[in-house]
Amino acid sequence: MASPIFKYMACLIIAGLVLAQPLGAQPDEILLNHSKVFGHSRQHPVRFSHGKHMNDFDCLDCHHRYKNKKNVLDKAELEEGSPAAQCTTCHNPKSNCQLQTVFHKLCLGCHTKLQKAGRESGPRLCIYCHPREPFAVKGGL
Repeated sequence: MASPIFKYMACLIIAGLVLAQPLGAQPDEILLNHSKVFGHSRQHPVRFSHGKHMNDFDCLDCHHRYKNKKNVLDKAELEEGSPAAQCTTCHNPKSNCQLQTVFHKLCLGCHTKLQKAGRESGPRLCIYCHPREPFAVKGGL
């Protein structure tokens, strides 16, 4: 029979392992393939390194919900699969906020700004975001 100290230590270890996992964690790589929004596209889907961006930037640098020119989105809403984490919730054919324009303005704008500041930057040419070779990625928005 296990001693009370052993049971207590086992509970602490299990609790530590559970709490060590990021709550609502997103996959490291996300396939941005919005075929429902874009229909047939001449560009290939984008393999987005969500993990790298999470290390270098705040969630609200990219995810947003603007009211009176202020981002009012709460980070707690950004759990995987939630409507707030899905770009197409607001950026869709029925809205004035076209998804492709938003992606290009946000991604390219940030990459260009970083490059001008002499910092490491992401790609700025189509082919580097939309590679021609097929690839397999976990996740997708």
